[in-house]
Amino acid sequence: MESELERLRKKVENFPSASMYNRLAELVRTTNGSDNEAEDVCRRCIKEFPRNGQAYVILAEIELARGKRSEAMQLLHTGIERDPRSYGGHKILSEILVETNDVPGALRHLKQILAFKPNDPTATARITELETLHGVKAVSGAHPVLKSSIGNEPLEPFQGPLTTAVKAATSSRSATLDGLCSEAGVRGALVADIHGRVVLTKNLPSGQDELLAALSAEIAKTTQAALTTMGADRLSTWVIGGSNGQVLTFQRDRAFSVVVLADVSVRPAMLELRARQTLIDLGAA
Repeated sequence: MESELERLRKKVENFPSASMYNRLAELVRTTNGSDNEAEDVCRRCIKEFPRNGQAYVILAEIELARGKRSEAMQLLHTGIERDPRSYGGHKILSEILVETNDVPGALRHLKQILAFKPNDPTATARITELETLHGVKAVSGAHPVLKSSIGNEPLEPFQGPLTTAVKAATSSRSATLDGLCSEAGVRGALVADIHGRVVLTKNLPSGQDELLAALSAEIAKTTQAALTTMGADRLSTWVIGGSNGQVLTFQRDRAFSVVVLADVSVRPAMLELRARQTLIDLGAA
């Protein structure tokens, strides 16, 4: 296991990434029991990747182990502000709030998990348990600090006119993505909302669609910030290519995106009309 630690340390030094930092911090804690080194790794991660929520979660766990609950809560709040999709951040904070008798607050954080991970069995079961034990119902709506970094929109379950159209498409027009997916070289496609949640999907394995939706939202968020700084217009189409395939994303506005997984031979222009027509059919553009 020591060789695994050394391998990770070298990778972090030479090819740093948020996931590599997190893995190293967790391995240091579990194998060496060194909270101090893990804390140092997490703070380096935050410095280089400030929107990585898991680093804050690990730091919060360290503070909880030291008996510093208020410090842990502050870290979790900060982590969630920077990464609204932090599953661990919402989950741990909800348990702390239960301990402090703030059950409504705990339920809000558990509902936030369902906002980006619908039907999660752990969060759903915990909500039911808390509602039954305390006679408190989970209230819809975001906690004040739970905001997306894209325009500071609340990270809430689908609602509003666009959602009505999307829900109608999902239930009665499930063939909305058929035309796009019938194009030569297209392996699968999905529609994602601004927070990276899957609205509609076709021909993509469960889990892969969530990863592609989250990727689309993250790139939109990062590039929009850069374009705004440069005074340029918004990004409407982007492509990530690899040796075995490519991911293409199309937008007409910032609310929804069509994300396509395709062979490397497929050109964006071949799919653009189909993708934008999908958004129009959904009432999302």
